[in-house]
Amino acid sequence: MSTARGPRGAAAIHAAVLDLLASEGYAALTVEGVARRSGINKTTLYRWWPSKPALVAATFRHAIARDLPVPDTGSLRGDLTALLRSKAAFFADGPGRLAADVLAHTGADAELARLADELLGQHCAHVAEVTGRARARGELTGPVDDTLLADLLLGPVWLRAVVTHRPLPPADADALVDTLLAGLPTGRAG
Repeated sequence: MSTARGPRGAAAIHAAVLDLLASEGYAALTVEGVARRSGINKTTLYRWWPSKPALVAATFRHAIARDLPVPDTGSLRGDLTALLRSKAAFFADGPGRLAADVLAHTGADAELARLADELLGQHCAHVAEVTGRARARGELTGPVDDTLLADLLLGPVWLRAVVTHRPLPPADADALVDTLLAGLPTGRAG
């Protein structure tokens, strides 16, 4: 039911959701609490988002669209490294850290499972954009499964964000990209 534009006061609503998730966690978050914190009437919230998971998912869609641009450094290695570092940084702190905590509930809610699928789809699209530019520059000379490459890149980020709650350090991101590049059909050094 939610659209990209959202109701008047959407920024206050999203901020309230993030504040409450940070202070109380997903299980304790309520639409009523978001209404109180944001100063927006509860009926307005329910008009746009019929459930707590829908409201939380909309908040994360807003944060992710704003915080995760696709890098263009001019090289495959640079783009993959910047992409991995930005995703690791996003899920280590702020809205991304909260998203990782909430997505641990995906098995219990279809709306959150759709959000997880959207995040993975967006990540695959980002990787496909990076590899498409690399092909155009002559850096990739053979076939690359963008979905598998996306999984290999994001897997360590998700493992650390959701399971171990430890960030992926930049040096580890660099080493991971170097390891992946060793297995890709590249035409020249990236």
